[in-house]
Amino acid sequence: MERSALLAAYTAACRKAAANARVIGQDLREFPGQMDGNYFAPARDSLRPVEHIFCWTPSFFTGMAMLAAEHTGDFSLVRWVESLYEPYRAKVFDTPQDTMHDLGFMYNLYSTMAYRLTGDARMKALSVRAAEVLAHRFVPNGRYIRAWGRMDDSIPAYIDDQLRKDNFFANSRGLAIIDCMMNIPLLFWAGKETGDPFFTEVAIAHADTTLRHFIRPDGSVCHAWRFDPDTGESVGEFNDCGYSVGSHWARGTAWAVYGFSVAWRYTGQVRYRDAAEKLAACYLDQCGENGVPVWDFRLPADQPARQCGRQTEWPYWDVTDPANRTRNVDTSAAAIMACGMLEFLTQEENEPMRRYVDAVTRTLTGQYMNTDETCAGLLRCQNGNDSYTSFGDYYLIELLARQLGTGILPW
Repeated sequence: MERSALLAAYTAACRKAAANARVIGQDLREFPGQMDGNYFAPARDSLRPVEHIFCWTPSFFTGMAMLAAEHTGDFSLVRWVESLYEPYRAKVFDTPQDTMHDLGFMYNLYSTMAYRLTGDARMKALSVRAAEVLAHRFVPNGRYIRAWGRMDDSIPAYIDDQLRKDNFFANSRGLAIIDCMMNIPLLFWAGKETGDPFFTEVAIAHADTTLRHFIRPDGSVCHAWRFDPDTGESVGEFNDCGYSVGSHWARGTAWAVYGFSVAWRYTGQVRYRDAAEKLAACYLDQCGENGVPVWDFRLPADQPARQCGRQTEWPYWDVTDPANRTRNVDTSAAAIMACGMLEFLTQEENEPMRRYVDAVTRTLTGQYMNTDETCAGLLRCQNGNDSYTSFGDYYLIELLARQLGTGILPW
């Protein structure tokens, strides 16, 4: 893809990121994915604030804003990010029990990026504190970071009855998930910044547990693994994001390739390099020609992308129409995977990865990127349900920044 085309796409994406920051203002929330890309349509008071234990996506908006600030020179966007400091501070200093493993997404894309961009010591201290809270989710019996729920297994009083029944609370003891490979970069960063090996040791322990349990011999990845919460003994595979136990959720592979590539950079351990290469090769073997994968590589041909196969009805489109199978794709997985491969390529050349990154960048910008500034969403056809999400939007912007050799990155 020509550099001029990359630059035009990146400039358009940054313009949208800046516009979204202005709409959000001082009330940053968990803006859920929307099929029409209108993240801000729901009433604000119906959405989870930063302090909510189940909140994990707001910082994708701050991350996009900081990339836009660096690219455009509009440092009012940095001032906007800084103005949101108090809820982030309160989350890890005042109510650290109301957190989960996605502290990596929350703080790398907020305070770590801000620190790297401005050198603000207050932001560095905030990320270090977030890393401390994340590290205390480590379960020595089993050597993993628990994904969800309070570590004392109590449920905050503000949680509604429906959410109390969710796996996040009802079935979270002893559970680790593949997504955490993109949260442990916060620990690697904190270990390097502070010189305290505790952070790095926790990150390595979790990465090694992921290597041991999550990666199948054929190079596919399971979403989750359950351990006996008392003894730490392995119980077996679990699924909460892909189609089923035994399936192969595409975005989970992307989290893993990126996470292991980052772990390789921080530690130099070849086992992480080998894992990233193996998983990427399996992904490439199953991905379509345009580089955008089906939401789950083992999704039955006659089924829509139903998380855990749970829904009994599908209101969005006729799932029996073969033409609608094209909606089962996940462009967010493609964008994350491309970023992960570019991370790998900073350390070692790999021709299949290079070809994929270049091809999928053309596909995403040419077929799936929405530059209409009246639509908050940027990247169409995410998550297997034809929706937009803030995390997929962020990774598309990061992909363009990486391709251009610019951008302050959070990992």
